[in-house]
Amino acid sequence: MKRTPIAAIALVLALCAPSLWAGGKSESPGSGKTEVRWMQWKTAEVGQEVMNKLKADFEKDNPDVMLTFVDHPFNGFHDKVVTLAQAKMLPDVVLVQVDWVGEFAQSGIITSIDPLVAKEPAAFLDQYFDAFKMQVKGKRYTLPLHAGCVALFYNADIFKAEGIAAPPKSWAELESVAKMVTRPDKNQYALTATLATEPPTNMTYDIYPLMFQAGAKIVDAENRPVFNSPEGVKALEFYAQLVNKDKVTVPGVLQNGEKEKRGNFGAGNIAMMFEGPWGVAIQKKLNPNANFEIATLPWGSTNGTVVRGSLVSIPSSTAADPKRLDAAWRFVKFLTGPSGSETWASMTGDLPANKVSADKPFIKNDKYMKVFIEQMGLPNANAIPHLPFQVELNRVMTIEVQNFINGNKTARQALDDAAAKWNELIFKK
Repeated sequence: MKRTPIAAIALVLALCAPSLWAGGKSESPGSGKTEVRWMQWKTAEVGQEVMNKLKADFEKDNPDVMLTFVDHPFNGFHDKVVTLAQAKMLPDVVLVQVDWVGEFAQSGIITSIDPLVAKEPAAFLDQYFDAFKMQVKGKRYTLPLHAGCVALFYNADIFKAEGIAAPPKSWAELESVAKMVTRPDKNQYALTATLATEPPTNMTYDIYPLMFQAGAKIVDAENRPVFNSPEGVKALEFYAQLVNKDKVTVPGVLQNGEKEKRGNFGAGNIAMMFEGPWGVAIQKKLNPNANFEIATLPWGSTNGTVVRGSLVSIPSSTAADPKRLDAAWRFVKFLTGPSGSETWASMTGDLPANKVSADKPFIKNDKYMKVFIEQMGLPNANAIPHLPFQVELNRVMTIEVQNFINGNKTARQALDDAAAKWNELIFKK
């Protein structure tokens, strides 16, 4: 069918719309204000009330700036950022996950904030937890919106019924408690082995924390993988002990992901799970009557956990315009500083990555949040390094751990093969 010119124009506009929504000028038409556009996936998660409060507070302190929210679902967010960057249409500030920072930094999508930090007071970075001071090739690219680390959730009713007085403090105690609470005839298990390939962040919960607790490191100072060490092997073998020999994990470990883990714990048939502070609200929603507690993770040779969070970055395209850059930096400082961080945490329940906000009574006196703060202060509370292709690196690790659990490879073979593939991805030309 032959299209009229008007229909053709309408079709072009419709097809271009997904790219145009992030565009626009830095000047708000007719207001004389500089517009700061923040691309993020949080509006749908935390609600419009939170976002409106942030906007009102920021604009009150910065009357020459207008804050605009550029909403996009988390699914597809990474790819959308890449597409907009290629089209030179990225908004002024972009929320990123820790797994994306290395890729976005090295590809030039986001700019280093070091020149901006250098103009701040000398103690500016002291307000943030050390785990969020990661660099990419000696440069800093992000500041944290909120924090998270993996700790131990446990079902208080199961513990009471089985006569267990306290959560396990060591690997030996974890194995002992796991055996006590596992009752297959009642469909009750100690743990969910979270080994599904998707999402690749599953490694955040089960594998990387155990590696840190065994004394292993993920990469060396030059970002070469070193997890295929005796300590890394020890972590995997302990995991296999729980899954294959003790059989204290829910059946179907290769299919269990974050959704299944949280669903099983919410249903009350899982005694323990490794989870972050975001899991508190999820569990309360899944089962308002759930009786669970949180403790720091058991120790192996040492302690260890994975620290994660949502980070705020400034695109390189913003840095090219001094006026936009100034307004964007003011917003980043507000959002991640004591005021914005406190507002965000108090209204969303997230754990602040800003130490000033984390020291507030509403956080310190929360029985759950204070455990995560304690966990982040223990040895080996590490963020996964900002590596290129981190999402794919996690996927590689998952597949090789599956190969070990399935008996297709030894722990050392699986980790050696994973390390070889990591080297290819990290250092590929």
